[in-house]
Amino acid sequence: MSLRSSLRSPRSRRLSRGLIAAAVATTVAVTAGCTSSGSSDSGSSTPGMTTVSFALSYIPDPSLNGLSYAIDQGWFAEQGITVDIVPFGSSPAETLVSTGVADLGFGSDIRSVLIAQAAGADVKSFFTTYQHVPYSLTVLADSSYNRPADLAGTTFGTFGSPSEVAVADDMITADGGSKGVEPVTLSTDIYSALSQGRVDSTLSFPGDAFAIEQTGHKVRTWSTTDFGLPDTYSGLLLSSTKYADAHPDIVRKFTQVMQRGYEAALSDPAAANAAVLKQFPNDLSADLVDYVSKIQNASLIPGPTGVVGFQSADIWQQNADWLIKHGLLVDANGQTLSTFDTSPLFTIDDLTK
Repeated sequence: MSLRSSLRSPRSRRLSRGLIAAAVATTVAVTAGCTSSGSSDSGSSTPGMTTVSFALSYIPDPSLNGLSYAIDQGWFAEQGITVDIVPFGSSPAETLVSTGVADLGFGSDIRSVLIAQAAGADVKSFFTTYQHVPYSLTVLADSSYNRPADLAGTTFGTFGSPSEVAVADDMITADGGSKGVEPVTLSTDIYSALSQGRVDSTLSFPGDAFAIEQTGHKVRTWSTTDFGLPDTYSGLLLSSTKYADAHPDIVRKFTQVMQRGYEAALSDPAAANAAVLKQFPNDLSADLVDYVSKIQNASLIPGPTGVVGFQSADIWQQNADWLIKHGLLVDANGQTLSTFDTSPLFTIDDLTK
């Protein structure tokens, strides 16, 4: 199974419109809101400063507002860190971090991270942006599908990930449906396919639903957790154990600045939204950022503990077990796993409680 075969696909493709090609060609290097040399060197680029390369898991997205605000306010610089942002390209952040191409990065979804870890990728999670699952099973509101069970045997738009199909099938089964979906793998915009009736359903993030509704099509959505699937994390701050062991102070400071940035996104969303629009002026619209920000502040960033960025052992193990149930965790030798201990794969030790 490819490391890209995960639930990252809808989100990373959503705003494509040629931006991915541009992102691959250009490294956006930022510190305190200013462009720097663009180096990916983890050494000091200027006296007293350490340059940290940070890989995005998708093209610019409203969920980056906390990171952008922390950069704009100079909070990384205060800790002696220059952040070089490596845009989303042909390799996921899990690969870039594991191989040392990037020092840290965003894993888009706990399941994609688990798949990479099971396959031998050297990545560990230190923080999560979203503490709840951000995507929903989605149909057009004017369709005849009023519950997941109605989707049994219908077409389901996917980018080729078995985990996407497993999510839809589990929801249908839990709702009493007689069989699963018929996946249709698309290389074009999956959300246009839904709008045009070429597929009956797909999984969508908040920004995806917004984009569809901007075309004049209302959507109906169902939360995965309402149908027995485990909750998930999204936007996971990753580093390799090799880098983290060699640079523990840098990883700790980076993690705590990230936490501070997303705390600020909750307390002052207007300022955080302005920061992400300032950093990515050609990639995001104010309406989209405002729409997603309201949703993430209401139900995605806050968690049960009240600690921004918190991760629990239960959520990690539940997702590993769910992937195992569907035969989706495979080790480096291609062997399907029947057990997987997630306890070494994340830590909350660097968070400010």
